[in-house]
Parts: sequence; structure tokens; C-alpha cells
Amino acid sequence: MTRMDLDGKTVVVVGLAQTGIAVAKFCVKRGARVIVTDGKPADKLAEQIAQLAGVPVRFELGGHDLTTYLAAELIVMSPGVPSLPETRAAQAAGIPVIAEIELAYRFLHPGAQLLAITGTNGKSTTTALTGKLCEASGRPTFCGGNLGNMPMIDVVDHPANSADGLVVVEVAAFMLENCTSFRPRVGVLTNVTEDHLDRFGTMERYAEIKARIWEWQCPGDLAIANAADSWVMDRTSGLTSDLYTFDSRPGATTDRGAFVSSERKHIVLRMPGGEERFPVDDLVIVGNHNLENAMCAYLGARGIGLPADVVRAGARAYRPLPHRMELVGDKDNIYFYDDSKGTNVASVAASVRGFPRPLVLIAGGVDKGGTYQPMLEALDGVCKGIVLIGKAAPLIREAASAHHASYPVIDASDMHDAVRRATELCADGDAVVLSPACASYDMFQNFGHRGRVFREAVTAVGAKRLDE
Repeated sequence: MTRMDLDGKTVVVVGLAQTGIAVAKFCVKRGARVIVTDGKPADKLAEQIAQLAGVPVRFELGGHDLTTYLAAELIVMSPGVPSLPETRAAQAAGIPVIAEIELAYRFLHPGAQLLAITGTNGKSTTTALTGKLCEASGRPTFCGGNLGNMPMIDVVDHPANSADGLVVVEVAAFMLENCTSFRPRVGVLTNVTEDHLDRFGTMERYAEIKARIWEWQCPGDLAIANAADSWVMDRTSGLTSDLYTFDSRPGATTDRGAFVSSERKHIVLRMPGGEERFPVDDLVIVGNHNLENAMCAYLGARGIGLPADVVRAGARAYRPLPHRMELVGDKDNIYFYDDSKGTNVASVAASVRGFPRPLVLIAGGVDKGGTYQPMLEALDGVCKGIVLIGKAAPLIREAASAHHASYPVIDASDMHDAVRRATELCADGDAVVLSPACASYDMFQNFGHRGRVFREAVTAVGAKRLDE
């Protein structure tokens, strides 16, 4: 990698959100002259501006000035900001335009092990679980990136930026757009399903950007790929790194990678050292998709040499991220799961496929386009009913009817009503699962707010809360 000298350089940071704030502070600390620019006006960014109080940066808000971009010596893009006419002009003029993760990568200690995870669905859980496995080793560990509130740039001043450090980051496609040398020791691509086409235009382009997680790897690095996803596997040809696959389908095996044992009680890893088995019961997370997430995490951890007993200890210590198939309540042996982060059909299909108990699904919100058929197919054999909320309710009801669903599909007026009605459809040992397959902003501020209201409703029906 090419370590950068920022002292005295003019750096333009594009985007004044959490990542942009962290990058601005980082560059100032290293002697750069920093200009922060954002298309929003100052009155919409008061909170963010306050976080840079006392930091000698110049603000250009409410638009973008081409002159500023062309006078820069480096431009750092925040992940949520698309390509702009000004950044394209700067690139044409030979000015480097890079992502925040690329900047952070160039300041990593050569001995630090970087594990990077991307994919449409599952990347947050895989990242958090991988981070927990690494923490169990006792080595200094950083876990962040697109996950939570720790941008990757924060790793540079973290104890994990050392010869013995472990750096685990979630990476969004937006971040990979402006990378030029980002080389993880382990690169994971969980899956590629329809999403962000407003930004990338086509699935081909979206998949191409996701596959950049492997683009700068070298022999001896690990590329971990979903064997069941053709969008992923089509992009593994020509890899210079060592390919490992994971496959959760019944009966699947592999000579190099991970699969689930025939009795579905073990995750089986096949690596150069031989075959290893890890009990599924080590995990508190449920569902076939979480077996896939665990396979990715286990392959990455073992691939960098963490002992098998450390992997098992980390798995047992892991608790799910909020709103990602999180067990939050129990009422008379009826279990309540918050999967409010299930905001698209593919995510919900993955969550409910192979679910360990019969379930009633709460779904609906703002429709994101496409078909609900994959979700309905995944529900076959496990679903006892669907309770609908939000604007998409008629669309989901119509799809369920066309699918000839054998269970009731009913409407609810709000989340509290939905939880009451779903609980009434349950018997001993069943589950109520909030996994909406839709955006939240017709009824809620965001998916987190939706999940919190669900938990309040779980309490209101008399369930014992398990997340408090």
C-alpha cells in the first residue's frame, strides 16, 4: 500500500455525515488543510457542524464549488455521496478521489490482519460475529466500518493498528466505488440481490462493484464466496487470491470452504489443515441465513489462524445486533423476534428459510419494488399466518393470494394491533417475527424506531422481555 503524507496538503472531504466528520478530524490532525463540502445548507447540518467546533476546517455548504475541487490535492468521498460532476472533473484533472476506507487502509500497519465483509444482506451480522471471534483471541481488535458508529478511519489510532492487530470492517458498495488499492487479507461477499439500482443502474454494475472486495487481493489472501449465488460466483473467475466457498443448501459439500452437516447440527469447515466441525448450538442467532453468516465468520477467523477453540468461545459469546432476528420476548412459550432490519424481500426470505419453529410474520411498510414471491416461497411449511401493516399491505396480500398461501393473511391498524393479532395466531412453541420486507418511513422514523415500537408492543401483550 502507499502510505500518504497529508501534512500541508489541501484535502476536500465530501459529505458532512459521521464518516465525513471523522475524516476531517483525521486529516487535520495530520497537518492537512481541510475543506468540508456538502450539498445541504448549514441550517440542515447544525448538529454535524457542532461536532467540528474548534477543528480548523473550512465549510462549503449548500452546494459544490468546482474551483475548490480542482484546487484540491486529495478528495475523500463519504460513502453516501454519489459521483458528482465536480469529482469527475477533478479525476479528469488527475486529482485523486478516494473512499474513506481507502484512506484508512493506507495508514494500516503492515502486520495488521484486515477482514472485510460486503454483500447485500448479512454483512452486518457477519461483521459483528467475526469481530466477536477476533476479540475472543485476546488480540487487539477493531470492528467497525459501515457497521455502527466507528468508521474505518478510526482504526488508525486504535490499538488494533499494530503488528498483532485484527481489523474487521463492514464495507458497503458505495465505499468500494472509489478504492484503488484496498486489499483485505480476508474478503467476504455474502450475496448479491437487487438493491441500490438507483445508484448503480444495473445488477451487473452493482455486482461488479461488490466484487471489488477481491480486486486487489494477492495469492495467499482469502476470498470467501457464496456458492449458491450466481451473481457472486460469476465474479470469482480470474481471482488471484485463494477461493473458499460456503453453501447452506441441504446436501451441499465443498473441498475448500464450509457447509452444513446432513443432520444440520454442525457447520463443517474444510481447509488445508483438514475437516473441522462446529456445533450449531454454539450460536444464539437462528435461521438458515445466520448459518451462512457464521460460515463466513468461521472461515475468516480460521483463515487468519485463530484457533478452533477461540472460534467456539467467540461464537458462544456473540449476541445479535439490534433489530436483526433478535429474540426479544417470551410469553407462555411463544417467542418474539425483532428483525426490523429485514427491509427487502431477499433479506426476509433468508431469515425465515430454515427457521427452527413455526412462525407468524409481521410484514409491510413502504414497498421497494419487485416481487414478494421469494419471501412467500421461503415461508412455505413454516408460516402460520401473515399480519400486514403499512402501505404495502395490499401488494403483499395480493401476492400471498396468487401464491395460494394456506395460512391466514390479515390486516392490522398499527404495530401494537399487529403484535396482538399475531400472538393470537400462535400456539405453544411458535414465534412472532417482525421482518417487514419493506422500508419503514410510512409509519416510523427508520427501521430502528420500528423495532423499538415492536418491542413496546411485545411488552404490552404481557411477554417477558429478554433484551433488557
